[in-house]
Amino acid sequence: MTPVVLTPQVAALGIALGLVFSLVGYLTTNLSPGGMITPGWLSLTLIQDWQGVGLVAGISLLTYLLTRALQRFVILYGKRQFAAVVLTGVVLQAGLSLLLAHEYPLLYVNQTLGFIVPGLIAYQFQRQPKVATLLSTTAVTLAVYIVLMAGLLLGALPTD
Repeated sequence: MTPVVLTPQVAALGIALGLVFSLVGYLTTNLSPGGMITPGWLSLTLIQDWQGVGLVAGISLLTYLLTRALQRFVILYGKRQFAAVVLTGVVLQAGLSLLLAHEYPLLYVNQTLGFIVPGLIAYQFQRQPKVATLLSTTAVTLAVYIVLMAGLLLGALPTD
């Protein structure tokens, strides 16, 4: 299956919808859906190539586990914890993209912003209950996905 290539306008709209839906979700439940840009980015990934979401989930889990292990040796809290978690996620995601770039050249097309998403998710796993984070991230991501897909299927959003 060939991945869907989204226009820059649709990508910007997806991120904007993700920000709005994330803010509404946060204000109503007091739970962060894996960071403010995460649901918009994940919904765009679902539209382009749904298997990419599995990679993000795997890298997020590995990032979480590695930074929890790192906390046994280094005092991490506040901004240092945030930086360590996001940096770990970026290194893992970038490393994976370098390993897979030759075999799957379209897997990481225009994914630069997405390199920070696993770190944002892992950081929220450390700050709030894991199941609540997972449910919040999934709910907001699906809401953005539904709106974007409806717009694409109805022809209301540009596809060229």
